[in-house]
Parts: sequence; C-alpha cells; structure tokens
Amino acid sequence: MSLEFFDQLMAEMSDESHPCTVDLRRCGSAYFEFYAAAHSLHDNAYQEMTRLPPSESLCWRRLYTDACLLCAVSEVSDLVQDDAAATEAVAFLDRAIIIAGAPGRLDSIHQLIKDIQEKHLILKPLRASSGHKQPLTHMYHSSAFSHSVPCIHPPPNAFGGREWSQKPFVLQRHGYVQGWKALSSWASIDYLRSVAGPGRLVPVEVGKDYRTEEWTQRLMSWDYFLQSLDFPEHPAQPQNEVLYLAQHNLLMQFPALEGDIGIPEYVYTCPDPPSCYPAYKPPGNTDGLIINAWLGPRGTISPAHTVTQVVGRKTVWLAPPDVSDLMCPFDTSTSDAADKFHNPAANLNVAEPSMCNTSRVDVFPDSAEAEQASRDAFPNFWKGVPQKAMYMTLAPGDVLFFPPGWWHSMRSEETSFSVSMWF
Repeated sequence: MSLEFFDQLMAEMSDESHPCTVDLRRCGSAYFEFYAAAHSLHDNAYQEMTRLPPSESLCWRRLYTDACLLCAVSEVSDLVQDDAAATEAVAFLDRAIIIAGAPGRLDSIHQLIKDIQEKHLILKPLRASSGHKQPLTHMYHSSAFSHSVPCIHPPPNAFGGREWSQKPFVLQRHGYVQGWKALSSWASIDYLRSVAGPGRLVPVEVGKDYRTEEWTQRLMSWDYFLQSLDFPEHPAQPQNEVLYLAQHNLLMQFPALEGDIGIPEYVYTCPDPPSCYPAYKPPGNTDGLIINAWLGPRGTISPAHTVTQVVGRKTVWLAPPDVSDLMCPFDTSTSDAADKFHNPAANLNVAEPSMCNTSRVDVFPDSAEAEQASRDAFPNFWKGVPQKAMYMTLAPGDVLFFPPGWWHSMRSEETSFSVSMWF
C-alpha cells in the first residue's frame, strides 16, 4: 500500500504539467530538495507558510502537504509494523489538512488515512469515565441583554426579496434542519469517534476565552478532546483545562460528517452587502462558503452568517455595526510584542475588518461584581450598547441568521455542537 502510493506521488512530481508540481516549482530551489529531505522540508515549509499571507503561501502549503505525505509513508513502510508509527503517520496527514489545507492532495490524504487505519490501527473502546454528569447551575445573566432576536415563522422566502438579509432572525426548529442526521448522531461520542477512526488529531483552543492571557492553542487527540465533554453515554473526564474546538472545518477533515447536515437555501441567494456594511465581500473560495464547526463544554465563550445549533444550547449576543465606536476593540496597531501576544486582534489581517474586531468588553460576565468592574472600565459601552443589542438561546434545530458586520459573542450553556456557514 505505502510503496504504491509513494510511486504514484513520485510520478506526479516528475510530471511538470501536473497542477501540484507547477505550484511546487514556484518554491524555487527548495523543490529540488524535496526527494532527499522530507522531514527537513516539512519544517522549512511550515516556517515559510506561516510567515506569508495566504495569497502568497500556496506553493509552501503544497510543499508542506507533500512533505507530510512523504513523512507519513516513511512511517508505515514495509519495514515498520507498529501502532505508534501508524499513529504518527496519521498525525502527519492530519497536520497537512489542519495547518496547510492539503491543497491538491485532500482526496489522496483521506484515502491514505483510511488505508493506514484499516491495516495498522484499531479503534479501542473508551475507558470507563471516572466523571459524573454535573447538574446545570444558573449562569449569571448580565444587563448587556435587552432584546430578543426575532423568531420568524413561516421562514422568509429566500429568493422572494432581500429584506430578510438586513437584520438578524431565528428560525426555531427549522423544518429543513429537523431532517439532519446530525441532530441525533452528533450527540453520541461513539458516533463521532467512529466517523473519524483511530489516531486522529484536531486543533483545540485551551482556555475559556481567547482574550485571556492563559489562552493557547494545541493539536491533540480527537479521543482525548471528546472525553473532556459531557455526552449522554459518557460523562466528561475531570479536566484542569477548558478545551474548545472552535472555527474549524471539521467536515473537511472528517468528510463522513458532511452527509449528516444540509446547506440552507439562504446560503445560495448571494444577497447584496447589508446597508450597514457595504464593504463586505463573501469568502473568496470556489464555493463562496465557509463551513466551520464549534464544539465545546458549558461556559466556553466565542468573542463567531448562519449558525445552526445541533447539540445542546448556546446563547448568542448580537449588536449592530453602528455601535462600533462604543465596543472598545483591541488596538490592532500596537507594536509592543508582549501586547501582541495577548491581543488576539493584533496578529490578524487588519485589512479585513470582519476578522479583527474583537471587543475588550465581556458581555457574559460571570457575576454582578464582574459586570460592575466592566461598567467601571468601559462606561461608554454600557451606556450606549445594551439597548441596541439582541440575544437568543439557541436549541438543537434552531437556525440563526445575522448579517456581516454585526458584533457577536456566544456562550455554551452545556456541551454544545454548532455549525456556522459564512457566505
């Protein structure tokens, strides 16, 4: 299996007209080192890829992906037959998907992962959980919440007019979503493990809120992450850290999940940019659509245009673009290295406002004392924003639409799995 795949990869790279090879040759002399030093190139490509903006990094993402492929194949060569090597091979392939997007190689990587899992790995039963399902206690409800997001029934005609695209709304227990297999299957830890198979890695945020100093990101075992969450058949293992899989294209990494959901028709309507945010442009990929998964325990906060709630409940807070001057965002122009490390906005692409506007105000304070401290620190926000803000607690099967440019924050009320679609 591994040698045949290696031969196929070598044949593609020797074909100067192959699309992947054309892109790889743009890396210059590094391309010709490819055959001799896959591991070295893996590190080199990663450094170059992360240094450059996405528009200039394709050749290095290609190189990183192919280096991961060669490293994976070398781990499961005919001379090596053990679980550890096979697990490391799958980890290399997952890194190609997660870090580089596996351009031009995604189908090959999915097939190679499947082959390695079938030949070398077994999905072992989970250890019995030592945890106990915790009863849900009351969460503090701050006065940043004033008005509910309107619920619309019947749903607006997606192609009959564009008024619906100008304001947020919720479709409760939307009929289209009620047919999703995900509503039942994604609440099962056994199902989520089975569709991924053994040995998989996922990118996880460590920390309750990415604005805090202790927040970081880590690649970790899918099994380990799932065991940190409460499932009906498997209570969460005790954890010293809050783990959150956020804004990750899990459906690209685990394509078996794609068949469990559908795409609401609103995504295909190509609505005009809202009047409050005329500069908005849809995603620049082929589909004009980005689908991300959000999976985390109770209390995780996202300082996230549809959001579909699949498992558990999530409270969403929204505020219109015209309150931007009162939102107290992080300063993206800071030049201090320490500030940039703790400032999530400073390291993002400041040319894309929808990606770098992160408020310093916590609209989900955990106590009256914390809210008062926020009022003292950000008086303009508390005077002008809450009366224009909206909120809604989404239940499984609910669909939230909100236009681009709206400020938003989300809090999981229990183990929560949701899907966002940006278009």
